[in-house]
Amino acid sequence: MLTNPTHHGHPYPFFTVEPAFSPADCAHLEGVFAQDLPWLAHGGSFYEVRNCDATDRLAPAFLAALAERMRTLTGQPLTARVAATAQIMAPGAQIGVHTDRPLVGWETARLVMQFSRQWQPADGGVLQAHDDEAGSRVCASAPPRFNSAFGFVMHQGSYHSVTETTRLRQTFVFNFWHMGNTAELAVAVQTLFAHRQFGELTRLLDADRSTAEGSLPEEQTYRALIVATALQRWGLPDPVIRDGYRAATGLAAPPPTDCAAGVAIALAQWAAQLYVEDFDVAQWQRLSLAMAPLQQTDQSPLAVFSRVAFLPL
Repeated sequence: MLTNPTHHGHPYPFFTVEPAFSPADCAHLEGVFAQDLPWLAHGGSFYEVRNCDATDRLAPAFLAALAERMRTLTGQPLTARVAATAQIMAPGAQIGVHTDRPLVGWETARLVMQFSRQWQPADGGVLQAHDDEAGSRVCASAPPRFNSAFGFVMHQGSYHSVTETTRLRQTFVFNFWHMGNTAELAVAVQTLFAHRQFGELTRLLDADRSTAEGSLPEEQTYRALIVATALQRWGLPDPVIRDGYRAATGLAAPPPTDCAAGVAIALAQWAAQLYVEDFDVAQWQRLSLAMAPLQQTDQSPLAVFSRVAFLPL
Protein backbone atom coordinates (compact mmCIF):
# COMPACT_ATOMS: atom_id res chain seq x y z
CA MET A 1 0.00 0.00 0.00
CA LEU A 2 1.48 3.32 -1.19
CA THR A 3 4.97 1.84 -1.45
CA ASN A 4 7.89 3.56 -3.20
CA PRO A 5 6.40 7.08 -3.17
CA THR A 6 8.08 9.96 -4.97
CA HIS A 7 8.25 13.04 -2.72
CA HIS A 8 8.21 16.55 -4.17
CA GLY A 9 9.01 19.87 -2.49
CA HIS A 10 7.67 22.42 -4.98
CA PRO A 11 5.36 24.27 -5.04
CA TYR A 12 4.54 22.63 -1.69
CA PRO A 13 5.29 19.21 -0.21
CA PHE A 14 3.36 16.41 -1.91
CA PHE A 15 3.97 12.85 -3.01
CA THR A 16 2.92 10.65 -5.90
CA VAL A 17 2.67 6.86 -6.01
CA GLU A 18 2.13 4.59 -9.01
CA PRO A 19 1.01 1.89 -8.58
CA ALA A 20 -0.64 2.94 -5.34
CA PHE A 21 -2.58 -0.15 -4.18
CA SER A 22 -2.61 -3.89 -4.66
CA PRO A 23 -4.93 -5.45 -7.26
CA ALA A 24 -7.19 -6.64 -4.45
CA ASP A 25 -7.44 -3.16 -2.94
CA CYS A 26 -8.09 -1.66 -6.38
CA ALA A 27 -10.91 -4.13 -6.96
CA HIS A 28 -12.32 -3.27 -3.53
CA LEU A 29 -12.30 0.46 -4.31
CA GLU A 30 -13.34 0.28 -7.96
CA GLY A 31 -16.27 -1.92 -7.04
CA VAL A 32 -17.82 0.95 -5.08
CA PHE A 33 -18.47 2.85 -8.31
CA ALA A 34 -20.62 -0.05 -9.55
CA GLN A 35 -22.93 0.28 -6.53
CA ASP A 36 -26.13 2.31 -6.40
CA LEU A 37 -24.69 5.40 -4.72
CA PRO A 38 -26.57 8.52 -3.53
CA TRP A 39 -24.57 10.91 -5.71
CA LEU A 40 -24.58 14.61 -4.87
CA ALA A 41 -24.12 16.89 -7.89
CA HIS A 42 -22.08 20.11 -7.76
CA GLY A 43 -22.51 22.43 -10.72
CA GLY A 44 -21.08 25.75 -11.80
CA SER A 45 -17.81 26.81 -13.38
CA PHE A 46 -15.56 26.11 -10.39
CA TYR A 47 -16.42 22.67 -8.98
CA GLU A 48 -18.13 20.40 -11.49
CA VAL A 49 -18.31 16.98 -9.90
CA ARG A 50 -20.64 14.36 -8.47
CA ASN A 51 -19.53 12.83 -5.20
CA CYS A 52 -20.69 10.56 -2.42
CA ASP A 53 -19.46 9.71 1.07
CA ALA A 54 -18.37 6.09 0.69
CA THR A 55 -16.56 5.63 4.01
CA ASP A 56 -19.01 3.03 5.29
CA ARG A 57 -18.68 1.03 2.07
CA LEU A 58 -14.98 0.34 2.62
CA ALA A 59 -13.39 -2.23 4.92
CA PRO A 60 -12.40 -0.76 8.31
CA ALA A 61 -9.11 -2.67 8.20
CA PHE A 62 -8.26 -1.05 4.86
CA LEU A 63 -9.01 2.44 6.21
CA ALA A 64 -6.98 1.81 9.38
CA ALA A 65 -3.98 0.64 7.35
CA LEU A 66 -4.33 3.65 5.07
CA ALA A 67 -4.34 6.07 8.02
CA GLU A 68 -1.22 4.46 9.43
CA ARG A 69 0.56 4.69 6.09
CA MET A 70 -0.42 8.35 5.67
CA ARG A 71 1.06 9.14 9.10
CA THR A 72 4.38 7.87 7.82
CA LEU A 73 4.22 9.56 4.43
CA THR A 74 3.14 12.97 5.72
CA GLY A 75 5.07 12.93 9.00
CA GLN A 76 1.89 14.19 10.69
CA PRO A 77 0.22 12.86 13.87
CA LEU A 78 -3.00 11.97 12.10
CA THR A 79 -5.95 10.54 14.01
CA ALA A 80 -7.61 7.24 13.13
CA ARG A 81 -10.47 9.07 11.42
CA VAL A 82 -10.63 8.64 7.63
CA ALA A 83 -13.36 9.99 5.35
CA ALA A 84 -13.58 8.46 1.88
CA THR A 85 -15.41 10.21 -0.95
CA ALA A 86 -16.14 8.63 -4.31
CA GLN A 87 -16.00 11.29 -7.03
CA ILE A 88 -17.02 11.37 -10.70
CA MET A 89 -16.31 14.08 -13.26
CA ALA A 90 -18.34 13.89 -16.47
CA PRO A 91 -16.94 14.95 -19.86
CA GLY A 92 -16.57 18.72 -19.98
CA ALA A 93 -16.23 19.12 -16.20
CA GLN A 94 -13.33 20.75 -14.38
CA ILE A 95 -12.24 21.95 -10.93
CA GLY A 96 -10.82 25.45 -10.53
CA VAL A 97 -7.75 26.50 -8.55
CA HIS A 98 -8.31 26.25 -4.81
CA THR A 99 -6.39 25.40 -1.66
CA ASP A 100 -8.78 23.63 0.78
CA ARG A 101 -6.96 25.29 3.68
CA PRO A 102 -7.94 23.52 6.91
CA LEU A 103 -10.33 25.58 8.98
CA VAL A 104 -10.72 24.55 12.60
CA GLY A 105 -11.97 20.96 12.78
CA TRP A 106 -11.42 20.32 9.06
CA GLU A 107 -9.25 17.65 7.48
CA THR A 108 -5.56 18.47 7.14
CA ALA A 109 -4.22 15.82 4.72
CA ARG A 110 -5.62 14.35 1.54
CA LEU A 111 -4.96 11.43 -0.77
CA VAL A 112 -6.46 11.44 -4.28
CA MET A 113 -6.65 7.94 -5.75
CA GLN A 114 -7.31 7.85 -9.52
CA PHE A 115 -9.28 5.16 -11.39
CA SER A 116 -9.33 6.18 -15.06
CA ARG A 117 -8.51 3.04 -17.02
CA GLN A 118 -6.66 3.39 -20.34
CA TRP A 119 -6.22 7.12 -19.83
CA GLN A 120 -4.76 9.14 -22.71
CA PRO A 121 -3.44 12.74 -22.60
CA ALA A 122 -6.38 13.92 -24.71
CA ASP A 123 -8.74 12.70 -21.97
CA GLY A 124 -7.81 15.59 -19.65
CA GLY A 125 -8.78 15.47 -15.98
CA VAL A 126 -5.18 16.15 -14.86
CA LEU A 127 -4.58 17.14 -11.24
CA GLN A 128 -2.30 20.19 -11.22
CA ALA A 129 -0.31 21.91 -8.45
CA HIS A 130 0.09 25.70 -8.53
CA ASP A 131 2.15 28.21 -6.56
CA ASP A 132 -0.52 30.90 -6.24
CA GLU A 133 -4.26 31.47 -6.25
CA ALA A 134 -4.26 32.76 -9.83
CA GLY A 135 -3.05 29.37 -11.07
CA SER A 136 -1.20 31.01 -13.94
CA ARG A 137 1.70 28.59 -13.60
CA VAL A 138 1.46 24.79 -13.44
CA CYS A 139 4.29 23.59 -11.19
CA ALA A 140 3.44 19.87 -11.22
CA SER A 141 0.92 17.56 -12.85
CA ALA A 142 -0.55 14.19 -11.91
CA PRO A 143 -2.37 12.51 -14.82
CA PRO A 144 -5.34 10.36 -13.72
CA ARG A 145 -3.81 7.04 -14.72
CA PHE A 146 -5.40 4.00 -13.15
CA ASN A 147 -4.04 3.15 -9.67
CA SER A 148 -2.04 6.36 -9.30
CA ALA A 149 -2.24 8.56 -6.21
CA PHE A 150 -1.45 12.14 -5.19
CA GLY A 151 -1.12 12.99 -1.49
CA PHE A 152 -0.44 16.25 0.35
CA VAL A 153 -0.79 18.14 3.61
CA MET A 154 -3.29 20.96 3.23
CA HIS A 155 -2.48 24.55 4.13
CA GLN A 156 -3.02 28.09 2.85
CA GLY A 157 -0.64 27.60 -0.06
CA SER A 158 -1.59 24.12 -1.30
CA TYR A 159 -3.20 25.36 -4.53
CA HIS A 160 -4.40 22.74 -6.99
CA SER A 161 -6.92 22.21 -9.77
CA VAL A 162 -8.19 19.61 -12.26
CA THR A 163 -8.22 20.29 -15.99
CA GLU A 164 -11.32 19.79 -18.12
CA THR A 165 -12.14 16.17 -18.82
CA THR A 166 -13.21 14.72 -22.14
CA ARG A 167 -14.23 11.34 -20.71
CA LEU A 168 -15.51 10.03 -17.39
CA ARG A 169 -12.99 10.51 -14.56
CA GLN A 170 -13.31 8.41 -11.39
CA THR A 171 -11.40 9.12 -8.19
CA PHE A 172 -11.45 8.31 -4.52
CA VAL A 173 -10.57 11.19 -2.20
CA PHE A 174 -9.40 10.18 1.27
CA ASN A 175 -9.34 12.83 4.00
CA PHE A 176 -7.36 12.70 7.26
CA TRP A 177 -7.39 14.78 10.45
CA HIS A 178 -4.46 16.10 12.46
CA MET A 179 -4.69 15.25 16.16
CA GLY A 180 -4.53 19.00 16.84
CA ASN A 181 -7.47 19.87 14.58
CA THR A 182 -10.27 17.53 15.50
CA ALA A 183 -14.02 18.08 15.53
CA GLU A 184 -13.76 18.31 19.33
CA LEU A 185 -11.40 21.25 18.96
CA ALA A 186 -13.82 23.00 16.62
CA VAL A 187 -16.53 22.70 19.28
CA ALA A 188 -14.14 24.01 21.95
CA VAL A 189 -13.23 27.05 19.84
CA GLN A 190 -16.83 27.90 19.00
CA THR A 191 -17.81 27.48 22.65
CA LEU A 192 -14.94 29.66 23.83
CA PHE A 193 -16.02 32.59 21.67
CA ALA A 194 -19.78 32.07 21.70
CA HIS A 195 -21.91 35.14 22.48
CA ARG A 196 -18.78 37.29 22.77
CA GLN A 197 -19.24 40.94 23.67
CA PHE A 198 -16.11 43.05 23.40
CA GLY A 199 -17.74 45.61 25.68
CA GLU A 200 -17.44 43.08 28.51
CA LEU A 201 -13.63 43.10 28.39
CA THR A 202 -11.67 44.64 31.24
CA ARG A 203 -11.49 48.44 31.28
CA LEU A 204 -7.73 48.06 31.64
CA LEU A 205 -7.70 47.70 27.84
CA ASP A 206 -9.39 51.03 27.13
CA ALA A 207 -6.26 53.13 26.53
CA ASP A 208 -4.57 50.47 24.42
CA ARG A 209 -7.76 49.87 22.41
CA SER A 210 -8.08 53.56 21.65
CA THR A 211 -4.50 53.77 20.41
CA ALA A 212 -4.68 50.56 18.38
CA GLU A 213 -8.04 51.24 16.76
CA GLY A 214 -6.86 54.68 15.70
CA SER A 215 -3.78 53.44 13.89
CA LEU A 216 -4.03 49.75 12.95
CA PRO A 217 -6.08 47.80 10.39
CA GLU A 218 -9.42 46.58 11.66
CA GLU A 219 -8.53 42.91 11.14
CA GLN A 220 -5.51 43.31 13.45
CA THR A 221 -7.42 44.99 16.25
CA TYR A 222 -10.26 42.48 15.86
CA ARG A 223 -7.84 39.60 16.32
CA ALA A 224 -6.36 41.31 19.39
CA LEU A 225 -9.83 41.54 20.91
CA ILE A 226 -10.36 37.84 20.22
CA VAL A 227 -7.08 37.10 22.05
CA ALA A 228 -8.22 39.21 25.01
CA THR A 229 -11.60 37.45 25.03
CA ALA A 230 -9.95 34.03 25.27
CA LEU A 231 -7.76 35.13 28.17
CA GLN A 232 -10.69 36.69 30.01
CA ARG A 233 -12.92 33.64 29.55
CA TRP A 234 -10.11 31.41 30.81
CA GLY A 235 -10.09 33.48 34.00
CA LEU A 236 -6.68 35.12 33.58
CA PRO A 237 -5.98 38.32 35.59
CA ASP A 238 -6.64 41.68 33.96
CA PRO A 239 -2.92 42.55 33.55
CA VAL A 240 -2.37 39.30 31.60
CA ILE A 241 -5.39 40.11 29.39
CA ARG A 242 -3.84 43.51 28.68
CA ASP A 243 -0.47 41.93 27.92
CA GLY A 244 -2.14 39.53 25.50
CA TYR A 245 -3.89 42.40 23.73
CA ARG A 246 -0.63 44.32 23.45
CA ALA A 247 1.19 41.29 22.09
CA ALA A 248 -1.49 40.81 19.44
CA THR A 249 -1.42 44.46 18.29
CA GLY A 250 2.36 44.84 18.49
CA LEU A 251 1.99 48.50 19.43
CA ALA A 252 3.81 48.15 22.73
CA ALA A 253 6.20 45.59 24.09
CA PRO A 254 4.36 43.81 26.91
CA PRO A 255 5.95 43.94 30.33
CA PRO A 256 7.64 40.76 31.57
CA THR A 257 5.18 38.05 32.51
CA ASP A 258 5.71 34.77 34.29
CA CYS A 259 6.02 31.56 32.28
CA ALA A 260 2.43 30.46 32.84
CA ALA A 261 1.07 33.82 31.66
CA GLY A 262 3.29 33.69 28.58
CA VAL A 263 1.96 30.23 27.71
CA ALA A 264 -1.61 31.42 28.18
CA ILE A 265 -1.04 34.36 25.85
CA ALA A 266 0.54 32.13 23.22
CA LEU A 267 -2.41 29.73 23.43
CA ALA A 268 -4.90 32.60 23.19
CA GLN A 269 -3.16 33.85 20.05
CA TRP A 270 -3.43 30.37 18.57
CA ALA A 271 -7.11 30.07 19.53
CA ALA A 272 -7.69 33.38 17.75
CA GLN A 273 -5.86 32.03 14.68
CA LEU A 274 -8.23 29.05 14.61
CA TYR A 275 -11.30 31.22 15.07
CA VAL A 276 -10.39 33.92 12.55
CA GLU A 277 -8.39 31.98 9.94
CA ASP A 278 -7.34 28.32 9.92
CA PHE A 279 -5.23 25.55 11.44
CA ASP A 280 -1.47 26.13 11.21
CA VAL A 281 0.48 22.93 11.80
CA ALA A 282 3.80 24.74 12.31
CA GLN A 283 2.30 26.91 15.05
CA TRP A 284 0.72 23.84 16.63
CA GLN A 285 4.12 22.12 16.72
CA ARG A 286 5.73 25.10 18.46
CA LEU A 287 2.95 25.40 21.01
CA SER A 288 2.62 21.69 21.76
CA LEU A 289 5.86 21.75 23.73
CA ALA A 290 4.82 24.82 25.69
CA MET A 291 1.48 23.25 26.58
CA ALA A 292 3.00 20.26 28.41
CA PRO A 293 2.75 21.79 31.92
CA LEU A 294 -0.98 22.36 31.40
CA GLN A 295 -1.81 18.86 30.18
CA GLN A 296 -1.69 17.00 33.46
CA THR A 297 -4.26 17.32 36.24
CA ASP A 298 -5.17 21.02 36.10
CA GLN A 299 -8.91 21.37 35.50
CA SER A 300 -9.00 25.11 34.73
CA PRO A 301 -10.73 26.20 31.49
CA LEU A 302 -7.32 27.02 30.03
CA ALA A 303 -5.95 23.56 30.80
CA VAL A 304 -9.06 21.81 29.50
CA PHE A 305 -8.83 23.71 26.19
CA SER A 306 -5.14 22.84 26.00
CA ARG A 307 -5.81 19.14 26.38
CA VAL A 308 -8.43 19.16 23.61
CA ALA A 309 -5.99 20.91 21.28
CA PHE A 310 -2.75 19.09 22.03
CA LEU A 311 -3.49 15.56 23.19
CA PRO A 312 -4.53 12.62 20.97
CA LEU A 313 -8.23 11.87 21.11
